[in-house]
Amino acid sequence: MNPIPLTTCVLGFLLCVSSVAAHDEFVLDSRRATPGPRLDLIAVPPSSGQAAHKYRLRIQPGLPSNVLFRVLTKDFGHGFHTIASGFQLDESGNLVTTEAVVSAQPLRLEEIVLDPGPYPRGAAWEVALVSADRAIRLFAKTIPYPISARDGTCAVSLELVSQRGDRFLALGSGFIPGDEVSIESRYSGRVVQKRKQVSHEGMLPPDSLAHKAPGVDLIARYTVKGQSCEVVVDYQWGEQALTRR
Repeated sequence: MNPIPLTTCVLGFLLCVSSVAAHDEFVLDSRRATPGPRLDLIAVPPSSGQAAHKYRLRIQPGLPSNVLFRVLTKDFGHGFHTIASGFQLDESGNLVTTEAVVSAQPLRLEEIVLDPGPYPRGAAWEVALVSADRAIRLFAKTIPYPISARDGTCAVSLELVSQRGDRFLALGSGFIPGDEVSIESRYSGRVVQKRKQVSHEGMLPPDSLAHKAPGVDLIARYTVKGQSCEVVVDYQWGEQALTRR
């Protein structure tokens, strides 16, 4: 089970993932993850001379032995594709592979550093760990370049969910439980206002934003005002939102 050919940059144990150059190999749905073990993406603290936005994988206990796994990544606007394969639990309970792209020696899953490369702000990047028969499917998700702002304990973030750069999903946390907040969305001279109820956990209900007005003004503002805070998020939409940095 060899990984597909990739146009990647391999330095040490660093995988510079570039799914733009690879075909969509797998059709996977992160909403249908296998219950039980959890896959986490852990941000690697940047060191001197190194860029941020690199990650390691961590798997919670519970995987079966004698099963081969592969690692796949999903770039924004593309499907999942394999970057490494041949992982199996060793006697110590660690996932290791002898099919590493760097070394002929067994390589632990936690040793691999993944780099999504240039990426649009607010866009999600996903990683999957899938068994050879696809019966076990674990997923992890992060946003390398968040669109977010906060005021005190209140925080608001926007996730880019459209390949045209015109749709976002707004999420919020840290608000006063049960508070009714006022929300204002401004773009291209348009103003949309609404009110939403904060949950008992201090979370805002997900708010879907769609920008369809024509013109050259692609700067938008999303404001949430509650009893204790006012969070303002400025962002770009349309073609500018798709710029990779």
